[in-house]
Amino acid sequence: MKMKRRTFVQGCCAGIAAMSGAKLTNLSFAQEATPGAAQPVLLSIFLRGGMDALNFLIPHADSNYNDQRPRLRINTGTALDLDGYFGLHPSAAPLKELFDDQHVGLVCATGIPDADGTRSHFQAQDYMDYGGTQEAGGGWLGRYLNTVPGGGKFADIFRGVSLSSGVSESLGGFTGALSLGELDDFTLSGNGTERRRFRQALRTMYTHDPSLSAPALSTLDAAELIRGNGIEEYAPDVEYPDSGFADALMSVAQLVKRDMGLQAATIDLGGWDTHESQAGGDPTTGSYADNVDRLTRALHAFWDDLGSERGRVTVTVISEFGRRLKENDNRGTDHGHGGMMIVLDTAITEKRVFGDWPGLSNDELYERKDLRVTTDFRDVMGDVLKSKFSLGTGDINALFPGFGYTGGIGFLGLPDPGKSSLTVF
Repeated sequence: MKMKRRTFVQGCCAGIAAMSGAKLTNLSFAQEATPGAAQPVLLSIFLRGGMDALNFLIPHADSNYNDQRPRLRINTGTALDLDGYFGLHPSAAPLKELFDDQHVGLVCATGIPDADGTRSHFQAQDYMDYGGTQEAGGGWLGRYLNTVPGGGKFADIFRGVSLSSGVSESLGGFTGALSLGELDDFTLSGNGTERRRFRQALRTMYTHDPSLSAPALSTLDAAELIRGNGIEEYAPDVEYPDSGFADALMSVAQLVKRDMGLQAATIDLGGWDTHESQAGGDPTTGSYADNVDRLTRALHAFWDDLGSERGRVTVTVISEFGRRLKENDNRGTDHGHGGMMIVLDTAITEKRVFGDWPGLSNDELYERKDLRVTTDFRDVMGDVLKSKFSLGTGDINALFPGFGYTGGIGFLGLPDPGKSSLTVF
């Protein structure tokens, strides 16, 4: 008998890591989940490394952009025009299709507010994963899952999932968080009799070790449910690109379409730290263009694969910061400040760029170097939580302590939140 040790150990270690985080105990949302009801799902994608927002959502009509990026600029006529001022990188054509279908919200000048601005990858990523503070315990998605009930057939197993080698910091503090690679690898090898005997032996072994029993048994439960619900034989309705990122998105689609109780998932896509050789001789080619293509083609396939389930899924795409306006001497860009966010949802209200554009003249730049942040990333997340998860303003502020959510970015049709369902003990 052979067990795929790598994925089993990943799951166990992820459970242990999640258990070590603090659990939020002084908050309780009053909403109730209907057993067996399909839950709304939030997929949070983090572009690690600091994605150059100015060459993704391109202000191609701005002379300051053109002057400061003589070798990297994407010119008018080359950019995929959105409104005469902004355009998308030509490698983002799959995203442009979703934008034209009014399933994409593009929010400009987003990020960490100026007062807390940092150009450190680790500090900025932690700030976003923790929702601005570590004092409340765990990550902001972990706090959310700790304060709302699950739903669906297997809510206790697959509520919060990181499609990576470890649990995302944003899910930290949620004891049920799972770290999964590809779903069809998250299993035990052997025939039916062998698997049953091996599972029973593992359950017996870990029952006698209280320090490991909870994560280990949870991992075994997950593996059994994946196999028992045909996940391994899943055939997507579309052809995904050949990349690890696309495979992770396909796994999320499987969990959604099989109604496995998923409520929040995280995926990381790295490679955005473009200090040098950001583009080739043609600014539409090179490593950055390849990453844009990898991101947008996979997102398009995922959205198509969801089919009728798209209405209950919201995808947010974020990076820790943007890059400086001025290109450097190495045909790259250095750490900056303001970035952008992408939201995929069927309820996008208009086909336009949302948020307040601060401009790119010297006096309008943050520290006279970077795009200024005019929309706190938590405002975007707050709109998503209000729209798709029916949270009130008080609920959202409790998830992001010290933040004053006001709402109203305008990219989602928001229901009247009514009276806050949050109870503070």
